[in-house]
Amino acid sequence: MHRREQYGQVYGVHAIKADEISATAMLCSTLKKAEGYAKELSTDPGVLAAAVTRYIVDEQGRRTAVVLYVDGKAQNVPWISNDRRVLANGWSPNHGVK
Repeated sequence: MHRREQYGQVYGVHAIKADEISATAMLCSTLKKAEGYAKELSTDPGVLAAAVTRYIVDEQGRRTAVVLYVDGKAQNVPWISNDRRVLANGWSPNHGVK
């Protein structure tokens, strides 16, 4: 059986911190598992948010932002936090403001 036929897609969970976006913290076989872990991870000290990305196995460039959690709450737009502390790539609108 070909890998794509066996796995199809996987979900990566990433932590977003003030100064970095982590490499994949966990790969999950189901969205439910990934969302559960991301929700929990987003409440850890030092973590601003946790993101879930869907990857299509054996297809280059096939990834999609699925959900972003901040303080255990799913955000309306997966790549922009509703409270605007975290934007795409971990950029903060107040970055560098004193």
